[in-house]
Order: sequence, then C-alpha cells, then structure tokens
Amino acid sequence: MSKKIQIDLNEDSDLLETYNKNNVSINLLNYIIDQVSIIPKKEDIQIIINDDTKIQKNCKKLILEGLNEELTKSKRQRKNNNIKQTCLLILGITFLFLSTLVHQDSIWKELLIISGWVPVWETIEVELFQDVAGKKRRKIIKRILNCEIIEKNKVVHIK
Repeated sequence: MSKKIQIDLNEDSDLLETYNKNNVSINLLNYIIDQVSIIPKKEDIQIIINDDTKIQKNCKKLILEGLNEELTKSKRQRKNNNIKQTCLLILGITFLFLSTLVHQDSIWKELLIISGWVPVWETIEVELFQDVAGKKRRKIIKRILNCEIIEKNKVVHIK
C-alpha cells in the first residue's frame, strides 16, 4: 500500500508562480517535498492532484519540470560549496604554514594561527550543515520524481 499525498488546486496561484506563469509555484514544490520527507523510505508514494483550475497546462508535467529544476539548483549549490570549501581550506593551510615561518614569541604567529584555523573550521561547517541538508533534499526530490503522480478532476472550460 502506498501513502497518498492529496493536492487540491483551486486557483491558478496554487499551481503557478506569481510573476512567471510558465513555472510551477515554489510553495507547491516545497509543500510536496515537506510531505514526502516525513514518509518512511520503505513506503511507496502516490501524489494525487485534484485540479479545479482554469489552467490548460498539464499539472503533472509542470510539477516534474519544477522538481527537475530544483534538483539542478541543488546540484549547482553543491558544486559551489565544493569550490568554496577548497578555497577556504587552501587559505587556512596557507596561513597555518606561514605561522611556522614566524618567530616563536611573535603576536603575528598567533594571528596567523587563528587566521588559519577559522577557514579550516568554516570548511568543516559547510560540509556538516549545508551539504548534508542539500544531500537530503536531493534524495527526497529523486524519490518524488520516481513516484506515481495522478491528475484528477480536470475541469474543461469551453469558451
């Protein structure tokens, strides 16, 4: 048996972004991600969309495109974090190395040691907090992309 997530779309703004009507609402995507995150990994997921809007677009397609875009953004953020971590680590190690070249009783030695450890710890902080959260989000999005999405109650408005 699968867990069902019900989504009721009553207005255009429930599905589409306010300023770009070609994109799915980030609020809707975040809602889906939040709902899936609390469902145990062993259970299958079924997303049921009750579409009562006047939009003549395929809701399922819009949601899948939005999720793929969120996945791409998360991967890009991971790449940026890796570059940031590499730069900080090199900077930290450079300061720590320079501290070995300075006279033992100098205040400059202490400043270089502190200036070296700060970026090293920042690298660790980025890995522990930002990257872990991003990895979890990517897993959830991939899980949603592989689940069943059903559209119901599509109202056809004849002009």
